[in-house]
Amino acid sequence: MKYSFFIALFLYLSLAVCEVGADAGQPGLFDDESVLQLTLQIDLDHLCRPRENSGCGYEPSQLSWEADGEVHTLPIEFIVRGGWRSLSANCQVPLLFLRFQEEESRATPFEGQTSLPLTTHCGRSGIIDELESSSPYLNYEQYLLKEYLAYRMYDEISDLSLRVRLVNILYEDPDKPGKGRRNFAFFTEHFESLAARSGTELLARDRFDYQRLDLHQADVVALFQFMIGNTDWSIARQRNIILLQGAGGVQLPVPYDFDMSGLVNAPYAGPPPSLPIDEVTKRYYLGYCHPEADWDSLFDEFQLHKSELQDLIPEVPGLYKKEETSSRRFLDKFFRILNSPKKREKQITGACQPWPPTEDDHMAPANLIP
Repeated sequence: MKYSFFIALFLYLSLAVCEVGADAGQPGLFDDESVLQLTLQIDLDHLCRPRENSGCGYEPSQLSWEADGEVHTLPIEFIVRGGWRSLSANCQVPLLFLRFQEEESRATPFEGQTSLPLTTHCGRSGIIDELESSSPYLNYEQYLLKEYLAYRMYDEISDLSLRVRLVNILYEDPDKPGKGRRNFAFFTEHFESLAARSGTELLARDRFDYQRLDLHQADVVALFQFMIGNTDWSIARQRNIILLQGAGGVQLPVPYDFDMSGLVNAPYAGPPPSLPIDEVTKRYYLGYCHPEADWDSLFDEFQLHKSELQDLIPEVPGLYKKEETSSRRFLDKFFRILNSPKKREKQITGACQPWPPTEDDHMAPANLIP
């Protein structure tokens, strides 16, 4: 009897351990900071771009990677996404959405993912080539890597941030197996995934209500955008901002899409024409002058992250030393502003935007016409 009991107990515990191991699985896509090496089958020369062709839809493809000495292949679908970077005249390798099937993606790095935005390096285009004709080198990946850095920086500052995963992709022509180009890219967490893990609800566009806005979170977003030199955003117009609804109906802004920032300093980037600056490397504060602003606390919050933000720069794989240096200098200028009461008053506390927000802010369509 005792022998049978211990045998049964051993089998039960063994099964329990196996079940725990199966449930634990491998780290989630955004739980690992290593660079994921991928191969994506895609014909970059014949992409259907929705802004140029109304008949575009998701197209079938395959995503491959090597693990444990074996090549793993996952069927996916993709579609071109984005605005400026989706156009053939602007980017040879446009931004993409990748769509996954739940059953196919189980026990892979993409388990639990349904649709993911993929930010690419853009690649050669006549416009960027012309803008950079006087530059000592031309490397589109550096802009991509600095935008990835911006996401990592905001994740350091705020728990309510979109996570990213850096990948290195071989874009393989389906008709020419083994041939293609390899470049860095990064996945960004889906908006719905952020809402699910933060216990909030993703609000549809045009749901902004300034009376429900979490003012502290809005201040954090605004100062971060000022830190990286980004003016291509608006909470009121939900321009490169998503709104999450938390407990009590409070609205929580989360920023994304930082390629127009001074930190990235892409050759095509420029501030909105209505602003009194002519370069993205010239910071301009777009936070609100609301009566509850606690400036000292806000500045202290950023100062506490200074060393962590600086440490992130050399951790970005593939970033040139030259770009590391320029990124560090750009960040240092921000902290010099915070350390100077005179500069803070001139560039931030005395330069904030009207409250309540006006309907005609810097991102209103009329203000974007040169």
